[in-house]
Amino acid sequence: MAKETTTTVITKPDVPKPIKPSMSVNERIQVFRFVARFIIGLFALSTFLYIVHVMLGSAEELPTSSKDLLNILIGAFIPILAGIAKFYFESGGDLHQEAEKNPIPPHPEKEGVENEQTV
Repeated sequence: MAKETTTTVITKPDVPKPIKPSMSVNERIQVFRFVARFIIGLFALSTFLYIVHVMLGSAEELPTSSKDLLNILIGAFIPILAGIAKFYFESGGDLHQEAEKNPIPPHPEKEGVENEQTV
């Protein structure tokens, strides 16, 4: 009697490579602008807190000229912080597309030429 042997070869497919999520140019710009504005906001807030700390945290009495200067700096920083807060908490998006408020009407001469050609 003849012996019959069979061999089975199992090949496993390669693991698929992960697809890198790609962002569009507008999304990259949005992310870059957000990061830049966030850093600027942190810098402004830290500067404001430093000024307040110097004014309130000094152990000795500050000279009058220094107090006046610090009061002016605090008064100048409050609108800056208000603008930063308004941007982050009131704006919907950076590249938000809005309809034009005053669209430019078409030129009448060009309309007349197009109408004559279509007739």
